Amino acid sequence: MGFSSTAGLTLLLTTVLICSIYLYSTVDLTSLKVNGAYIEHSSYLKNKLDENIKISVSKFGEKTNITLLNQGQLTHSINDWNVLYNGTPVNFDITGDYYLVPLNNVTISINETSPGRISVVSEYGNRYYHNLN
Repeated sequence: MGFSSTAGLTLLLTTVLICSIYLYSTVDLTSLKVNGAYIEHSSYLKNKLDENIKISVSKFGEKTNITLLNQGQLTHSINDWNVLYNGTPVNFDITGDYYLVPLNNVTISINETSPGRISVVSEYGNRYYHNLN
């Protein structure tokens, strides 16, 4: 083997080594991102399964009060929830704390009293329904 063959082989092996190091680091970072997203998604699903809310509705004049009782182990931020009246999002007022802690309740008030369907959507996507008659 001459000098040019040895130099060519050395250059080729150096190039392969640099490319493999770059490829390994890229695959490693990507797999870490995928694993982090999987862990976040699985904890989201676990929280969705562990959520245990009971809903009761009462009418007072022009307002409808929705009482949410947390019978689960999670603390919820009510600001992240949505209230739908006949499928349309409505604004709601919160009486009490903005956080629903375990074994406690929060009352939400909306300005709808006519017959319809109320749907309360939690921060984890669970829906709780009640029909107004």
